[in-house]
Amino acid sequence: MNFPKPIITREHGSWAVLFVPMLIGVVYAGSFSINILLFTFSALGIFLSYVPIHTLLREFNGSPQGKEKLNASIVWAVIYIFVGAAFIIPLFRQGYNHLVTFAVLGALSFFGNYFLTLKTQKSILSDLTAVAGLTLSAPSAYYISTGSFDMNAAVLWTLTFLFFGCSVFYVHMKIKVSTLKKESLPIREKLTLGRLNILYHLFVVAVVLMLSLYRYTPLTATLAFVPMFIHAIYGTITLTGKVKFKNLGFLLLAQSMLFGVVLVIVWH
Repeated sequence: MNFPKPIITREHGSWAVLFVPMLIGVVYAGSFSINILLFTFSALGIFLSYVPIHTLLREFNGSPQGKEKLNASIVWAVIYIFVGAAFIIPLFRQGYNHLVTFAVLGALSFFGNYFLTLKTQKSILSDLTAVAGLTLSAPSAYYISTGSFDMNAAVLWTLTFLFFGCSVFYVHMKIKVSTLKKESLPIREKLTLGRLNILYHLFVVAVVLMLSLYRYTPLTATLAFVPMFIHAIYGTITLTGKVKFKNLGFLLLAQSMLFGVVLVIVWH
């Protein structure tokens, strides 16, 4: 029996959703230590276990996955979970007990995403549920860097969740329009297809402005959302049935990196 090849998620954007918030949390905290490396490897292990565990759950739920795929999922689920546990244990021994809170919230996100994808492979709600769990890396990294479990951690999660939620609505708008197979659309149809996308971005701006009003963030924090907001509006107005998802992925990755840089700069 050959050792199965590593099981890696095909959702490449999820890597950015995990690691960009983590970097934001570390940089905002202003300190770096070996503990961050321990947390990074632990988070990576748990993150990679997502696909094989989902496969196992579907098998146990009565949806046959095939013997080869099932065996590979068992092997890599064990390996990834072992890695996640091995690197997080030293942090618990140092007294980072609030990591339990993040672990519970992450588990809720994981199982929520699983149950939401039982009947439909992807939806806005299932993707937002996944984003909610992955962006916990921001407050977790901040907590490990500072030892503080405070409002800053909550605000970090809120900002990163809201931002990556923008990508969810934008991509689903693109998926929907690509199924129409129309090269051109009237402006009214474009606005109809992009209604949720525009409403969500307006909601995000309102929340960020409210956070600055109550002085949880500086007013300039809204600048970090400007490129994505402009892209969302422009992308809606220029909607066509031809969507190059690979190029879109690279563009959203660049925007997430820009978001992280701008947010850290204006918040310090």
